[in-house]
Amino acid sequence: DIERTEIEFIAKTLGCKPAATVDSFTAEKLGHADLVEEVSTSEGKIVKITGVPDSRTVSVLIRGSNKLVLDEADRSLHDAFCVVRSLVKRQFLIPGGGAPETELSLQLGRWSKTLSGQHAYCVRAFAEAFEVVPVTLAENAGLHPINILTELRNRHASGEHSVGINVKKGTIT
Repeated sequence: DIERTEIEFIAKTLGCKPAATVDSFTAEKLGHADLVEEVSTSEGKIVKITGVPDSRTVSVLIRGSNKLVLDEADRSLHDAFCVVRSLVKRQFLIPGGGAPETELSLQLGRWSKTLSGQHAYCVRAFAEAFEVVPVTLAENAGLHPINILTELRNRHASGEHSVGINVKKGTIT
């Protein structure tokens, strides 16, 4: 059984058109797949369609021990898909690891020194707020946040505008 909400997606993937009745089947409404099978899982059954020519469609089956794990996996996949979609739409990329936030903090801090009064104070506070990102990233990676932030600031101040925290290596790269 295929859910009604999935019919449009499957039709687009297979290059066919939905038919409401047997009488409305025509050759131009048909699509092609090498194999359509119903696969049993511990949760129930799923319909698996493989061998679709010229298809750029992939389904991801998420399994987990509880709803919390499933929800987190779903959010992570959604975030990853959003990144891929953004890269396809606009083919450019900015550095990660807190690099943009550190650079913004540095530039805003410099600008705040040219201001006076409340404006200087507000801009400086705004600049410091950007540093929450690399500090949190360092903490979550089990690194020493003060050392990491100090090195990140120094490297950005010396002109290395794209360096950020590499959590896999535990360093600034």
